[in-house]
Amino acid sequence: MTKILFLVTGMTPQIITETIWALACDPELSHQERFIPDEVHVLSTDDGLNQIRSRLFSEKQGSKFAQFQEEYPQLANMTFDDSDDYLHVIKDRDGNILKDLKTPNDNELAADLICQMIRQFTERDDVVLHVSIAGGRKTMGFYAGYALSLYGRACDRMSHVLVEERYESARDFFYPSVFDNVFVTNRDNVELRTKDAKIWLAQIPFVRLRNSLSNHDIVASKSFSEVIETLNLSLKPLQMTLDINNRHISIGDKICSLTPKEFSIYLLCAKLLQKGEILHYPSREFADDIGQAHQQLFNQIYGYYKNRDDIIVDNSYLSTALSTMKRKLIAEFGMTIYEKICIQSKAHGYGIVLPAEQIIIHE
Repeated sequence: MTKILFLVTGMTPQIITETIWALACDPELSHQERFIPDEVHVLSTDDGLNQIRSRLFSEKQGSKFAQFQEEYPQLANMTFDDSDDYLHVIKDRDGNILKDLKTPNDNELAADLICQMIRQFTERDDVVLHVSIAGGRKTMGFYAGYALSLYGRACDRMSHVLVEERYESARDFFYPSVFDNVFVTNRDNVELRTKDAKIWLAQIPFVRLRNSLSNHDIVASKSFSEVIETLNLSLKPLQMTLDINNRHISIGDKICSLTPKEFSIYLLCAKLLQKGEILHYPSREFADDIGQAHQQLFNQIYGYYKNRDDIIVDNSYLSTALSTMKRKLIAEFGMTIYEKICIQSKAHGYGIVLPAEQIIIHE
C-alpha cells in the first residue's frame, strides 16, 4: 500500500515537517502507531509554494528537508521534492496560477481542486490517505476536512498538528532535532533548543459520507458545490415530480430524463401507488406478465409516446427497464435518493418506495 500525506498550506512550510515528525518520528509512538508517508503532496497558492521551495528545499538555506530526512532514517524513502509532481498550485479555470486567495471565486476554485485531489487519492485501492488540515488557511483546511468526509474510506485519517506555544513564533523551527546543539530564537528573543520542543498530533474523527454518494458522484469531476448539493438534497424530505410530457423525474433542481419504456413503467407504478395498488412482478419461470388490468394501464401510458399497444410487460421487459432506469437515477440523484424513490419488492409485488403524498404527477 502507498501511504500518502496530503496537506493544504498557506505561508507556513513548517507545518509540513512538523506534521511528518508527529506522524512518523515522535519517539512516544509505537511502531503500529507510526504513519511513515511514501509520498507527500501539498496544495497551495503560488506564494505559498514559493515559501516551501525557498525555506525547505533551497540549497542556500541548506535544504531543511534534506537535513530532516538525514536526521530521521525512517524518512529516507519518503518521496517529496519541489517539483510539480508534489507541489500542486491552485489555478483559475483559464489555467492561470493564483498567487493568493483573495475573492470568493478564488476560494471556490481552491475548494474544487481540494475536492478533486482527495477524490482521486481515495479512488485508488492501493492508497492509504492521511489529510492534515493544519495549514494556516482556515477555509482550505475546512474544505480539506469536508472533502475527506465526503470521500474518505475506513483506512483514511485526518489530523491537526499542535506545536508548543513558545516554539510557534520561532520562524526557523521546523522539527525537533535529534541533536543537542540546534537552537532557534522566538519572537520574544528567547533561545530555544529544538530537541526540547513538544509537538502533538490531534487525530480528528470525521463522519464518512462516502456511502451516501453514488459511484458516479465519487468518480465524476463534479465541483465541490455540486457534490454538496447532491448530498444536501438526499437529506431533505423529498418531493418528486413526474413530468408526463417530457418524461422527466425531477427532485429539487435535478432532472432525470427517461426513455418511453422506462418512464412508462415508473409512471405506471406511481399511478398504482396513488390507487393503493402494487405491481405484480412477472415470474421468470412461467409465461407470466403483470396482469390484464395493469397491462392495459401500461399500454395507455406507453401509447402516449409510441404508437403501439402490443407490448407485453413480462419478466425480461420489466427487469431490463428497471436495470437501465436504476443507472440513470443513481447517476443523477445519488444512491441515497435512489433508495428512496426506486421500484422495489414489497409484500406481494413491486412498487415505488416513496409515499404517494410525496409524488406529484404533471399530466
